Amino acid sequence: MNDVSASGAARALQTLSEDECWAHLHEHHLGRIAIVVAGVPKIFPINYASGEGAIVFRSDSGSKLMHGPGSAACFEIDGYIPASGVGWSVMVSGPLDDITGADDPVSARLRSLAVEPMAPGRHLHWLALRADEVSGRSFLRGWAIPGSFLG
Repeated sequence: MNDVSASGAARALQTLSEDECWAHLHEHHLGRIAIVVAGVPKIFPINYASGEGAIVFRSDSGSKLMHGPGSAACFEIDGYIPASGVGWSVMVSGPLDDITGADDPVSARLRSLAVEPMAPGRHLHWLALRADEVSGRSFLRGWAIPGSFLG
């Protein structure tokens, strides 16, 4: 890539600060969580809330509850603003815990967050992804420079 292409890409693809990532996480309530099920990564859409350095969601019995707690997980949200051409994505990774019966104050506060699953079912179990790593990027639509190998 030539110097012009590299500088154009650098201006168009930006790393979000951790505060910016959490702001996106607080503004939205639908994302995707990845967990390993029987040795294979699976991605599930979830309604969530964020707080206390965690992503919290409710689950019925099934794959997320059976394979998630006690393992590492990765959560992702993204968005796009057509008027400005700006897109973004945020990723959170860390351990996933079942906090349904946990009596510590942080778990109690997480269970008080408003989480309304759209999927049918009772969703009596509360799961929390405690953030070890939070990262995000923003980008401009059509940022590739004509004539570069990306364009």
